[in-house]
Amino acid sequence: SICTFDIHFRAVFWSKGIKMSSSSYEHCLADLSDALSQDEKMLQLIACVSTDLATGVDAFFLIYAASLVFFMQAGFAMLCAGAVQTKNVQNAMLKNLLDACAAALGFYSVGYAFAFGGSEP
Repeated sequence: SICTFDIHFRAVFWSKGIKMSSSSYEHCLADLSDALSQDEKMLQLIACVSTDLATGVDAFFLIYAASLVFFMQAGFAMLCAGAVQTKNVQNAMLKNLLDACAAALGFYSVGYAFAFGGSEP
């Protein structure tokens, strides 16, 4: 979601010296145990923040790739519209629109599980 995406980038800004409140860094810092040494705390903190940042980058890549696919679908619709007679352009455009809708529903129902399924064997 947008809220978690914002939290991930707050940690990056904090590491560059820009102070922001309610960051992923503060969440990871609160989870640290006092029984750990300073070096172990730093390693655990880095692992926590980098995991959160990786999740945000994955979400960005998914949105970026999906937008490229939909622009490709629009280009293919223009190609099909130019390859048919004028009276059939509306049918070709509707076919491509329904194809894009079916692909979106297919990804929602099946593809998401393949892309982000569980890590259990």
